[in-house]
Amino acid sequence: MSSQPTLVTENLVKHFRAGGNATVHAVNGVSFSISPGETLGMVGESGSGKSTIGRTVLRLLSPTAGRILFQGRDISTLPERQCRSLRAEMQMVFQDPWSALNPRLRARALIEEPLLLHSGLGRAERRDKVEALAARVRLGSALLERFPSELSGGQLQRVCIARAIATEPKLIVLDEPTSSLDLSVRAGILELLHELKQETGAAMLFISHDLGTLRLISDRIVVLYLGSVVESGPTRAIFERPEHPYTQALMSAHLPADPTVALSRHVLKGEIPSPINLPPGCGFASRCPLAIERCRAAMPPLAPVPGDNHHAACIRIAEGANRIPA
Repeated sequence: MSSQPTLVTENLVKHFRAGGNATVHAVNGVSFSISPGETLGMVGESGSGKSTIGRTVLRLLSPTAGRILFQGRDISTLPERQCRSLRAEMQMVFQDPWSALNPRLRARALIEEPLLLHSGLGRAERRDKVEALAARVRLGSALLERFPSELSGGQLQRVCIARAIATEPKLIVLDEPTSSLDLSVRAGILELLHELKQETGAAMLFISHDLGTLRLISDRIVVLYLGSVVESGPTRAIFERPEHPYTQALMSAHLPADPTVALSRHVLKGEIPSPINLPPGCGFASRCPLAIERCRAAMPPLAPVPGDNHHAACIRIAEGANRIPA
């Protein structure tokens, strides 16, 4: 596989205009990369900027600042017309398959649509490709003649995945793709995604608030808080050795499969600060039980911590005072 990352973001920023002269600071200087065949998990509370990042790296939204490099090419400022030619190589699976699919088209036409737009295949070739895609996502051929209203949630999400892989993209963004599915269906979708990654070598950005799902599917994890990265690293390190106090609190909410394991909950107090009026310094300081005055003075940078490719943004790590007591 190529050593060049499929996707790189450098200090990505996305702001939205609110009422009056207010500005919503949705994404604030986020940097990460995803290599071919790698799944990067992205986690954080609602409003942390996860979905905005997913849409921005695909240029469904234009960044306010920073750079987006796709296969080494800077696509940050490409005009919309030029972005269209990239769509075959960059695909997205949305959270809600019911609203992502045209209810007036049968499943066969929905899967065929990307091939009509981005391939030169003839009608017979497209028919064969749709049949092959349906079989690959374990969707019975009889179901191809049904409308979305006649399919279950799991079947609809398989249609969405078949559409996403139809053009053999290099990057797939999955925004909460299993959140609306029950556990048994969710397991089947995760198994399918793992197989597809192994077969195609596509880079995947998997956005979720479900810690159990992220642990199963992700090679690395990025933890977001108030539009900024507070920690990133290999999945095992993030779950077993979280360094940032916010990550520790987040991971303490994860329920292990073994019911005999003792749980140690870190319950955070207070509300997330407004993204319209970002506080000075560390955005987590107002809720952090370990915060000191210096935490409110300046935003701490992501710095290396013990472990391979593990980084966290907390000044208290250096003095060994970053652990929330049990």
